Amino acid sequence: MGDERTKALILGAAGVLGSSLVDRLVEKGIDVRAMDICRIDEAWRLAENKPLIDYRWKASSDIAKPDLDGVNVVFDAGIGVADRPLGNASPEYTTIVNVMPAIRLLEAVRLLPKARRPTLIYPSSFNALYGHPYGSKYVPSMLPNPSSVYGWTKASVELLYSTYRRAYGLPTIICRVGSGYGPKMRSDELPARLILSVLSKKGMVVRSPDARRLWTYVGDIIDFYGRLVEHLDDYTGQTIHCAGNVGNETVTNMHLARMVMDLSGQSVVMKRGGYEAGELIDGKPISFEVGGDSPIWRPRHTLSQGLTKTLSWFKKNRWRYE
Repeated sequence: MGDERTKALILGAAGVLGSSLVDRLVEKGIDVRAMDICRIDEAWRLAENKPLIDYRWKASSDIAKPDLDGVNVVFDAGIGVADRPLGNASPEYTTIVNVMPAIRLLEAVRLLPKARRPTLIYPSSFNALYGHPYGSKYVPSMLPNPSSVYGWTKASVELLYSTYRRAYGLPTIICRVGSGYGPKMRSDELPARLILSVLSKKGMVVRSPDARRLWTYVGDIIDFYGRLVEHLDDYTGQTIHCAGNVGNETVTNMHLARMVMDLSGQSVVMKRGGYEAGELIDGKPISFEVGGDSPIWRPRHTLSQGLTKTLSWFKKNRWRYE
């Protein structure tokens, strides 16, 4: 799939995952069409490759047949409403925004002639689907077990993709991605909040302090997708796990805060906060641990290495968040 005829459509292209995908696919010489409702001049994550892509200011829910013309592969990275600010407080809104665009995309592809149907790749969420108390690890045979409305919508879209594959023969691939972090990440995500707090020498309240996360460096995720694009036929119809780091180190939120302080050489006050909905199961903090890797998933970064690179990027680009 890496020749000059390859054209990728990336939905949610101005986000962290989408923009990183744009960067990697442009590097690989793939023709990129990008969709998002963030205006191109405001989408600073795409600035470097702005002249090289076909950018369309549209939401995923507005996708139409012309947007799919000539496209070989679609990355459905546009699902964007998590648990804040409206998520669990407005489950109806979360469901509409996260599930309906997937139906629109699947229907648009279904109506295409079979020879012109692109492969659809859905970046699902490992952490949103598989929260459980300490002592239990994810294995590929495990059924989704979401503890949030956001996680429920991720599981729902996975089932939609599987249904359209079985009912209509659509070529789909589901990827269960870990909690991504790295350059260009949103300021409301925990690693970014911790880094910005340390760089500003201000403390913060760490929510769900003893909940454990399996963090995944965005560079490893993008390396994975780069390999996947070259081997689409080998993985069509499969669900692939791509979460974790070298050693699959899982840490509490407070431990992550201490790691950021140690790597930065700064010491600020990090206070333990309360637990968010879904972060306690049967009174025990939630944990996301993995018991095995996919052959195509080969992370290169330990958590410490990824955080060091992320911290370095934020030191140079902190102004973007002020």
